[in-house]
Amino acid sequence: MIYFLNGNLARLAGDYAVIECGGVGFKVGISLTTSSKLSNLQNKKVLLYTYMSVSEDNMSLYGFFEEDELNLFKKLISVSGIGPKAGISILGTFSPDDLRAAIANNDAKTIAQAPGIGLKTAQKVIIELKDKVTGDEAVLPASKGGSANSEKMLQVVDTLAVYGFPRAHVIETLKKLDNSLPLEELIAQTLRVLGKEAGR
Repeated sequence: MIYFLNGNLARLAGDYAVIECGGVGFKVGISLTTSSKLSNLQNKKVLLYTYMSVSEDNMSLYGFFEEDELNLFKKLISVSGIGPKAGISILGTFSPDDLRAAIANNDAKTIAQAPGIGLKTAQKVIIELKDKVTGDEAVLPASKGGSANSEKMLQVVDTLAVYGFPRAHVIETLKKLDNSLPLEELIAQTLRVLGKEAGR
């Protein structure tokens, strides 16, 4: 199978890109998220992680700017009723962090905002993927500041875990706080809340 394509971005359309590798143009389906990251890279060298979808009457290649997005795509299409196009639709609507948070928080209404995804399908995504989406980032609250704030929250979890605080308790506390605060202030506020809870 083709794991990634590393070549020139020859064409970029709304839902696909053409990557030229060794004189061959590979057409790959892409999400809006990947498309936005490719928008300023026309005729430049890019690397897309890929997934090949093969059925009785069709063979399609899908590309992702980040490997994390590819891994989530694979999990999404493992859900019964979710095909590659639906998976691309979901990943074009939500960042990986926000999708993980919606799954962890049983937020089917949010997932159903993706085009072509109904509430029942969104509920199915949560039921079938909740145990498959692993790691602390899966249960962190959705971050208004994007991946930078998500990374910051993981730093808080890692820092306080060193001092013996259970990671699950730290994550639950972070959900109650303003995650846009500077790292040091967020650690301090988390410690204050954990200290009060321990003193009850």
